[in-house]
Amino acid sequence: MKKSFLVLFATVVAVCLASCGGAGNGSGSMTEEVTAISVDEVMANPDSLVGDTIVMEGVVSHLCRQGGRKAFVAGNGDNAMLRCEAYPLMGEPFAKESVHRPIRVRGILREQRIDEDAIQDMEKQNAIRLQNIALESGEESAARAATAESGCDTERAAQGQGDLTTFNERMADYRAKIAAREAKDGKSYISYYYLDALSYETLPE
Repeated sequence: MKKSFLVLFATVVAVCLASCGGAGNGSGSMTEEVTAISVDEVMANPDSLVGDTIVMEGVVSHLCRQGGRKAFVAGNGDNAMLRCEAYPLMGEPFAKESVHRPIRVRGILREQRIDEDAIQDMEKQNAIRLQNIALESGEESAARAATAESGCDTERAAQGQGDLTTFNERMADYRAKIAAREAKDGKSYISYYYLDALSYETLPE
């Protein structure tokens, strides 16, 4: 009887340890049995998922140059791409080895809104940046910076600005999109979506 009880106890402990293990990062695995959805499915109706914790699968098309803080995960559609933020929730970067690999990410879907106030804030920050360049390196350097490539090309593509490069072009595009949405839906802002990553794992190719 005592022996049978010990065997049963050991079995229960083993099951608890297996089920309570955290979802692994990098080459680890997620122990919870969940249904993953594609990037295309997320972007088909993102408003219904904002604030939800989801598990998403896709291929990492790009990691940001700032130490893997952002991973851009592509779907099958031409414009299906979702940014995954490693910080602050996951607390560690995406591994370089994950680029061009299939990945499964667990995280919270967020909405980023851009309206006229946000555009004006960006313009103020850019004006300060150019002013500092002019003071440090001269007006010619500031003029070159004003027409230089603005932001990450992958993030521009994710926002539908793949054919735009300069800061002023991007701000004009934001305003045009806001005007179009206001005329159509009565909303004076545009929405972009990203995933606050909690954990991830690379998948077999």
